[in-house]
Amino acid sequence: MLPDDVLLDIFDHHRLAAQDYSVLEPWEWHRLAHVCKRWRTIIFESPRRLELRLVYTYRKPPRKNLDCWPDLPLSIWYPRRVLYHHLSHPDEVNAIAALKHAGRICQINLTLTRPLLEKLIPLMQDPFPVLEDLQLGSRDLIDSLILPSTFLGRSTPRLRSTYLDGIPFPTLPQLLLSAPDLVSLRLCEIPNTGYFSPEALVTGLEATPRLKFLEIGWSFPTSRLSQQSSPSPYPQTHVALPALSEFHFRGDNEFLEDVVARIDAPNVEQFNVTLFEQDSFNLPQLAEFTRRTEELTASPHRTSIWLWERGFSITHFFGFPSPERTFQLRISCHELTRQMALLTRVCRQLSPLVAGVGRFDIEADVGSSGWGDNSDAAQWLELFSQFGGVRRLELIGHLVPSAVSALKQSSAGNANVGRCDVLPSLRDLYLRSVDSPPPIESFLAARRRSGRAVTIHYAEAGDDP
Repeated sequence: MLPDDVLLDIFDHHRLAAQDYSVLEPWEWHRLAHVCKRWRTIIFESPRRLELRLVYTYRKPPRKNLDCWPDLPLSIWYPRRVLYHHLSHPDEVNAIAALKHAGRICQINLTLTRPLLEKLIPLMQDPFPVLEDLQLGSRDLIDSLILPSTFLGRSTPRLRSTYLDGIPFPTLPQLLLSAPDLVSLRLCEIPNTGYFSPEALVTGLEATPRLKFLEIGWSFPTSRLSQQSSPSPYPQTHVALPALSEFHFRGDNEFLEDVVARIDAPNVEQFNVTLFEQDSFNLPQLAEFTRRTEELTASPHRTSIWLWERGFSITHFFGFPSPERTFQLRISCHELTRQMALLTRVCRQLSPLVAGVGRFDIEADVGSSGWGDNSDAAQWLELFSQFGGVRRLELIGHLVPSAVSALKQSSAGNANVGRCDVLPSLRDLYLRSVDSPPPIESFLAARRRSGRAVTIHYAEAGDDP
């Protein structure tokens, strides 16, 4: 009794609902097509809207004779299900059979082993003109087979999403030149055998103006590899990525500096960086990049620092009350005194992000390794001095006593610490400690005498004062 356009809307709604479970199963549109001739006609007349595909997947390949189906795009869909569980022999046979139709393949989602990849590479040398989604994962991170420069025929004009996990593809930047519609690029756990230079990467990204999501994650430090490649100065002009909203990076700060020096991404809202431990951290290009990023130029309403045994992170939250806009920097470092020194250095280099912060949180997670508190008052005061606009300070965890001790010594003018006007705008101090609250009356009294009273708030760890 329903008209065709209403039925089509219902089918489309069913497709969108199925996408929520697409990680587990593809949309089984053929079940609707088998209900009756009318439904089948409506579905086959709207293949683009309903994103109709013939899916090669676990134990459910299309019939061997594709002629019995309409000329629909093909999807090779074998996502990772169980860790270290390889494809069965029938599944490998079906995937290989599907790759013989490169001109119809719109999606490839495979977890590879070296033997399987050796079988597939000869079939993936031709262009893939309708490929939109490419996801390849490897379980052989050390002994992976490198993807050749002729992979996918160097031509993927409709590619929108690429996700490579542990796949060495050193000539990937060349492939990007043929992907102007790319929206998402995720390169995770890149082996060193897949190294490409920052200059080559940015050259490839120049051809992807619609890119919204960018993730680059190295498995190991690449400093030695970058030194072996021919050095090149930072360019005078920058590549524009106006649509980029998320940027994630894991690797050496030298590689990061070289990349951000070459790009303009004024609309980045989430910036997440993890840096490997190194002797020194100089981030002048990162500081300059934030100045060119409109969403990160305003002062964050909150800054949060988290310290643990293997490193620390500093996160700036923008756009109160929405937490969507964030800038996070993580650095691997095992010694607390070095963590404190690096924290202060990073805050100093990125001073525009901390100068106007109103709320400042510091949390320490000692864990079970016996990581002790060997910080001194001078280090705490040097860190606090970067946050002159803080009105609310919250200290959480095992470092509360040392931080409070530093505040007390600053107000008393300790000769070993030096008198400093630390946190002049502070109005509320929250203490959440796993131990009994440390005495802080002398600091509070000194602030009252100076006409800048501070209100103290005590809470157990985990409470929300």
